[in-house]
Amino acid sequence: MASGYGGGVVVGVPGVCGSCVSKEFSMLDKPRRLDRQRLLRVAFGARTKTSSFGNDEELAEELPPNWSLRYHVRYFVSVFVTHLKMLEVQELLTACPSEADELGVVAMKIAVDREKETRDDTASAVVRLFDALSRSQVLDRSALIRSFEKIFCTLEDLKIDCPHAEKEVLEILQGCMDANCIDKKLLTKLPETLLRVGVAEQGSLSNDFHALLSKTISELKTFKHAAGRCIEEYFVTSNAEEVGTVLQELGMTTYHHEFVKKAVTMSFSQSNESAGREAVLQLLATLCSEGILTKDDIQWGTTRLLGQVTDLSLDIPRCSEMLIEVIVRLLTDELVSAPFLRRCRLLRIGDGAGLKVLEAVQRRTPEYSKKQLSTAAFKKEIQNMILEYFNSGDQAEFGRCIRELTPLSPAQSAELVRKIMVFAMERTGVECELSLKLLVWIIRNEELTPKDIENGFDDMYRHMPDILLDVPDAEEMARTFVVEAMKSKVLRETWPDPEEPDE
Repeated sequence: MASGYGGGVVVGVPGVCGSCVSKEFSMLDKPRRLDRQRLLRVAFGARTKTSSFGNDEELAEELPPNWSLRYHVRYFVSVFVTHLKMLEVQELLTACPSEADELGVVAMKIAVDREKETRDDTASAVVRLFDALSRSQVLDRSALIRSFEKIFCTLEDLKIDCPHAEKEVLEILQGCMDANCIDKKLLTKLPETLLRVGVAEQGSLSNDFHALLSKTISELKTFKHAAGRCIEEYFVTSNAEEVGTVLQELGMTTYHHEFVKKAVTMSFSQSNESAGREAVLQLLATLCSEGILTKDDIQWGTTRLLGQVTDLSLDIPRCSEMLIEVIVRLLTDELVSAPFLRRCRLLRIGDGAGLKVLEAVQRRTPEYSKKQLSTAAFKKEIQNMILEYFNSGDQAEFGRCIRELTPLSPAQSAELVRKIMVFAMERTGVECELSLKLLVWIIRNEELTPKDIENGFDDMYRHMPDILLDVPDAEEMARTFVVEAMKSKVLRETWPDPEEPDE
């Protein structure tokens, strides 16, 4: 039998000898061309009505397949802030429209992080950026609202390094409202802590904006007080009809997300955890069916809960576990959608604690996030998985994604293995090394079978004529994969000869 290195010929692969495969993957550092069309396919269709966050089609389509785009977003926003080169940013969003909400987040964080001397100019530049992108229709209001909500949910963390963060965010928000990029109703979604800062701020905010903040915080306090009493009574009486009547009489529909958040958090402190959860879920379902609560209210309430997981856990140690149960039921009862939750995950709503909740929900409900994937959607999904792995190097996460896709047909398993290698070939030696390590991990953890791996190598050679069009030295790189896979016991040394039956 031939070894992976040395002068011998690798059995079953014509022309493969040690001198051909002696290159290390790290030497294969030539940049590869990316097929932009593959980055712009729609993942899922719309399922439910629209909301201020955008409809499900917008939330699910063109999900970022390459997390390194985030670095390009930061670069282009920095270029704009420094040199006001609008064209570059517009071209980025035209090619990658799914990055619009992330661009908004990055732009505001850059403004917050700036030195005091340039902070005001940077905030003004960010407002001009949002205004220009909105006018050119490459940044819609839903994307910008998602950007602000991400910022709202991370304000406490931003303040650790930038104590002035709230003031800068308010100035950007004021500028966006003056430019008509954002509706004034967004003020009703501001956290109370941010509203208090705005009311106390003197000088940097206009009188009209200051008056709006004062009016909003007064209304919010009134609503939260009434909603709190109403929810307390509900957990005693279980009278959902009375709750609906109170909410309608208050007539403050723009604050209903606060009711959702308050109702769920109060359910966590009930003496019977399961009964409290069932009671609040029944209440939300009833109010939604009667049109008193909307999809928007449930979504805003969900993002606020995700954003406060860490703080809530201080008083309620099992908060994360209970929130997972609630969101699973909201999803299965179709009060929130899988595309919405996935967008929350991509935006890292709630950061580490929120991500853990969302990932747990996804693991618990694979039939919602992965069910009935079309051929195109499957291809999109595995592309996302592979490119995210190249950026994170997280093998366990990749394994979790495989389990969510199971059961895989032999053809799907082969395609997954093939693309792990081909996507690496299109990039650099770093990705080639990562892909080989991933294949080793997959076999050792039994996520795929040895036969699946062999079928993937077979599939790669069947597609070699097409691969060569994008990667001229693909045959040499494929031979390297073969030898390294054999060395690592991922691929049997007699491949591609038929495997001999056991005696």
